[in-house]
Amino acid sequence: MNSFLFADSAGPKVQRLYHQSHYVLAGLIPATLVSEKSSIPAKLSDIGLAAAIPVHSHIAMNYVVSDYIPKSAQFPVRAGVAGLTGVMFLGLLKTAILGPGIGGAIKELWSSSPSKK
Repeated sequence: MNSFLFADSAGPKVQRLYHQSHYVLAGLIPATLVSEKSSIPAKLSDIGLAAAIPVHSHIAMNYVVSDYIPKSAQFPVRAGVAGLTGVMFLGLLKTAILGPGIGGAIKELWSSSPSKK
């Protein structure tokens, strides 16, 4: 639990995980965007993104907390970051499994909507 709340200072394993998440995101984002909406590669990419994005952002936000939040307020802020990471994971997982997928949701942003008459 301590390494989850204090992810920025948890040691070299967590730092390695953070740096490897860059490569995972660099591979999965294009993969989900070029895949067909309901194909197996798109679903696998979306589920991978649903796991990789919260891990990456949780560790990065803990670095921000260490740098910019006073020491006395860091624990409650870190608990809030952990809660938001959980909510983000569940939301992205729900979108990946039950919704259009993360890539599908991004594609919908750029699709032209039918003209309303």
